[in-house]
This record gives sequence, C-alpha cells and structure tokens, in this order.
Amino acid sequence: MRNHAIDGIDRKILSVLLTHGRTSFRELGVQVNLSPNATAERVARLQQRGIITGFQANVSMEAMGFGLHAFVDVKLQPGASMEAFEQVLQSIDVVHDAVSLTGSFDARLRVACRDTAHLGELIESLRSVAGVQETSSTVICRPLDVTSRVGKVGKASRTSK
Repeated sequence: MRNHAIDGIDRKILSVLLTHGRTSFRELGVQVNLSPNATAERVARLQQRGIITGFQANVSMEAMGFGLHAFVDVKLQPGASMEAFEQVLQSIDVVHDAVSLTGSFDARLRVACRDTAHLGELIESLRSVAGVQETSSTVICRPLDVTSRVGKVGKASRTSK
C-alpha cells in the first residue's frame, strides 16, 4: 500500500472542496495561500494518488418530487447472489446508495420515493424481481448536520481511550 499522508495545505484544499466542490482554482488558492497553478497541481496530485476520486453534483430529490427518503434493509433468498442483486439495483433509479452488510440483513439501500405508496411499490418490486426474501424499512425524518468534521480531513474525529 502507498502512503497517503497529506500535509496541512492538502487538508485545507480537501476541506474546501468537500463543502464547495465547484470552487475555482483561483478562489481555492486564495483560501489556502497558493497560486492558482500551484493549487491546480495539488488537486491533480490528490487525484492521481486516489485521495480525490471524483466530483459530483448534489441534486435535491425533494425538488424533483421525491420527498420520502428511507433505508431498506434486504435479506436475499437462500442461494441468491449479491452480484445478481447488485445488477438489478443498477436499473432502479430511486436507489441512491447501497451497501453489502454483515449481520441479519445482506444489504442496505438508501432510497428516495414520492410517498409511502411508492415505497411500498419499490419493496414489492424488489421481492418479486430481485430475489429478496425479507425487507425492513426505516423512513428518514431529517439529515443530521455533520459539517463540523469537515476541518478534520485526514485526522481522527474522535479520541480513543
């Protein structure tokens, strides 16, 4: 494994990009006390080292009519493969994130639906098409603010005893 140690300037760059991903190199340079060219070189090195893996747009699902957000835990039928389930998920546009789990359930999905009826349709679809044996759904009430961790890029956010 390569050493991915980063210095204070890299940490500042990452902190700015985490909250304002479209910041220009000129503005980013002002915030970290570097020229735009030096800043662009730093960002390029962070990308080459695999520390910055991409940039994305954050889309308001509520503004698009998908105001109900939920986690759906999924237990696959005996013999069903995670790879086949993963391929099915790629065709379901309301699934925005999915992870494989240890424990009672095999996977957890984060979904955005129009309403509870739409969530019910999604669950029925999963059961009939994707080889799902059991589901457990939890509606998300509101996101919690974790922005205080932004300045701690590359550092432990909790102390251990």
